[in-house]
Amino acid sequence: MDIGDKVIHPRYGVGTIGAIEERIQDGECRYYYVIPKPSICSTIFVPVDAADELGLRLLSSPDLLREALRILTGEDESIAEACGLRNLVWSDPLALAGAIRRVAMEPKSRYPKVSEQHQLKRAKKLLAEELAVVLGLTEENVTSLIDGSISIEKQMAAQSA
Repeated sequence: MDIGDKVIHPRYGVGTIGAIEERIQDGECRYYYVIPKPSICSTIFVPVDAADELGLRLLSSPDLLREALRILTGEDESIAEACGLRNLVWSDPLALAGAIRRVAMEPKSRYPKVSEQHQLKRAKKLLAEELAVVLGLTEENVTSLIDGSISIEKQMAAQSA
């Protein structure tokens, strides 16, 4: 990853690497990706040598995200059956889409678990943010896709118009 690359952090969402900074911490010199996040009035520092294990990655390709949209709308059920919120891979947009779709399709519990609601909200936010940046979709439209009230074709037509 280099300065100027758009990346996604599993906790903070999409950002652009603004710099790579050298810092001394506990007597040890380390390099950090500096990712400004104006939306949360903060700057994220991710150690370069630990970026992979922390889940920092480049944004997905448009083709991969279109596949995630097919999962969200139910056109591709292959991964939705395998994904759950408890063992979610936060760095995989297909796993996020599968988990969101699975939760949307299962019967609603009278007493939903707060932790699962929090994870679902976070998964939707991450996927919606990545879809918005790469494909130009809004969070509102992603919600509509999940609910089935709009098709991918209508969404893509509206986006290109």
